[in-house]
This record gives sequence, structure tokens and C-alpha cells, in this order.
Amino acid sequence: MCGRYTVFDEESIIEMRRIIREVEANFTPDDSAVQGSFTPDGQASFAVSPIQKGEIRPTDTVPVLFPGLEGWGYTPLPMRWGFPRPGDKQGVIFNARSETAHTLPMFRRCLAERRIVVPSTGFYEWDHHGASRTRYLFRPRGETMLYMAGIFNLFCDGFTEYPAFVILTRPADEVVGRYHDRMPVVIAKDNLSDWLHNDRATRRLLHAPANLQAISC
Repeated sequence: MCGRYTVFDEESIIEMRRIIREVEANFTPDDSAVQGSFTPDGQASFAVSPIQKGEIRPTDTVPVLFPGLEGWGYTPLPMRWGFPRPGDKQGVIFNARSETAHTLPMFRRCLAERRIVVPSTGFYEWDHHGASRTRYLFRPRGETMLYMAGIFNLFCDGFTEYPAFVILTRPADEVVGRYHDRMPVVIAKDNLSDWLHNDRATRRLLHAPANLQAISC
């Protein structure tokens, strides 16, 4: 699973700083919300909270990469992490299993038509030793950015419509499997456009290997 990840914007992480600057420039805070004229259909407006940085938790609003409207590239915009649970249940659904997402009504159409990329600087898992535990940050070897596969949908909160996303997960590889049996689906930077725009590449990218390292922190 992925229940914590990071969005660090140190000067050395040039790409994340660029993404954050673009979101903050295009979505200006208005009272307690961010009002934007850009939505997934390119028409309506929506309101979300200002973006979070640092350690990210479900329900936070963070930058995501949305498919460019011209059929190529992407647009950074803010989006809330976690689908509301059906039936007004408490909490949110923040992960979806990539192996079964195409079979479930909540995720099927999203996987086919509403794919996004979740930019990050790594994700956390814990190694438990009795009553103590050690936290590990997983990030690509030799890279400062980690891109995760996500899907989104639109929801209503009273009279306000907002977009929210979940992170797709897969069985853990050898590196992550020492600490957890699940991990995010990682998209290589060279494959971002294919994930966002190429329906035929979806299945292949869900199984693409991730070259990660674990850093004790």
C-alpha cells in the first residue's frame, strides 16, 4: 500500500519546484479554498484546499499531473488524495489494486479514461521490530523524483464539486517486499505521456519494473 509519501521542494529538486510553482501560479488561494477555472473537462470550476508539501497523508491536496487537453503533455493542478467512501462512511479510499481496478465499478471507468500521474520525492514504509519500528523512504536510484500512477474522479461536497485521486498499487518487488507486500505503481519519466494518453500502454506500464532504493530515516 501507499499511505504516506513526500513532496519535498529543496533547490536541488528542480522538477518538483517547477511543478509546485506552476500550480501555485495558476490556482490562487481565495479564503480557505483554491478556485480554478481548469477542470478535467476544461469547462467548470472547482474548489480545493491549498496544496500541501513535506510528508503527505490521505485527504491532503497535492500537485498531480493531468493529461494535456491537446492530446499530449500534461498540466499540473491541485487534487485531493482519497475517494470518499460510499454511504457517508468515515475515512477515504486512497489506494486501488492495479490487478482488480478494471473489474470494480468505483475504479473501472477511471482507469480507462481518467489517469493521472502523482509526482513525489519518495514514499514511506516501516520495518517493525517488536514494539519499535524503523521508517524507510523509497525513491528511484540516482533520481530525485518518483512518479506514481493514479486515477481520479469528481465528487460533490455539499454544493462544491472537487476532483480526488487514488494511487494504484501492485505486488511489492524484491526491494519493497522486505517491508510490505504492496507498493505503488511507478511510472518512469520517459513513460509519463504513454500513461496519460496511450490506452494501449496501460497494462504494460502497470507491470513495469521500478528501480528503487530504501533509505532509513
